[in-house]
Amino acid sequence: MRSRLAALSLLFAALTLAWGLLARARSETWWPVATLDLVPPQVLLPLPLWLAWRALRGRRWNWAALNVAVAAAFTVGQVGLVPPRFPSGTEGKGSSLRVLTLNTDFAGAHPARLAALARRERVEVVTLQEALDRNRKAGYTARVRAAFPGWTLVRHDELITLSRLQVHSSRVVSFPRSPHAVLVTSVGVSGRTVTVVNTHLPTLGLLPSASDVRLGRSLPKRVSRRLAVRRDFVGVMESILRATPGPLVLAGDLNAPPHGELHAHLSALGLIDAFLAGGLGFGFTHHARFGHSRIDYIWTQGARVERASALPDLLSDHRALLADLRLPPP
Repeated sequence: MRSRLAALSLLFAALTLAWGLLARARSETWWPVATLDLVPPQVLLPLPLWLAWRALRGRRWNWAALNVAVAAAFTVGQVGLVPPRFPSGTEGKGSSLRVLTLNTDFAGAHPARLAALARRERVEVVTLQEALDRNRKAGYTARVRAAFPGWTLVRHDELITLSRLQVHSSRVVSFPRSPHAVLVTSVGVSGRTVTVVNTHLPTLGLLPSASDVRLGRSLPKRVSRRLAVRRDFVGVMESILRATPGPLVLAGDLNAPPHGELHAHLSALGLIDAFLAGGLGFGFTHHARFGHSRIDYIWTQGARVERASALPDLLSDHRALLADLRLPPP
């Protein structure tokens, strides 16, 4: 039994390390790794805890400590726990900007409740995804506009960006190899121009769509096509960042976990994950009722993150993500 405990402990530690390295290096490149990365890692968390309990019962303190350490590392590295941080002591100079993002589940979030949430949280910018019903009708836009009097609304397809600040301009940047696009809006904040990028990246297509069935696409082909879209997104963001001299906010549903390759690529571009910088806990945004994944994000460049949180309000199958940003003085 002792040798079995040691073998299982070492095996799980090795698997945890391998999964973490593969996810960070190849989850946007190799379709099997991308598919595996859809599994919520917390389903495996009971295993090292069970091994630690067995080690404690057998008074094998070293193996108990190893499994507790592996469970802690797994919880932070794979499940995505953000631990408490000590206050930085940095004074809040500059202007504040509160941003909220939500996937509305095909126009499922009631506009009046959404507007009430924005007022309660004193939000200045809201980005919405899936803001069309399943028949791709645009009637939801008029209802949202009516619920946000005095706000400026810009829209492209399923993406809506709302601002109660002055909007200088808005444009659409299309992906090079697909119909996907990002909605780029410039808003004025206390004499500064802030660029807000709203996006929604596709899921990996484990279940075939009507076009997948018609064209006979296999699972590897479906996943590979959608991974190509997500890699194109990184290139689009790189070009936007090069052309943006001031602060930038990227907000939307990326359909990717925080321990994956996409997260690493965006971090390498100099973007800061707001929840990682200013959140606490897991910050699960999906599913709203039984959270298991953090796939909705607010990223920033040129602004300091003061706070970020996934809100408890049940508006759709996602939870809204809120970030409190501090812009440097102009």
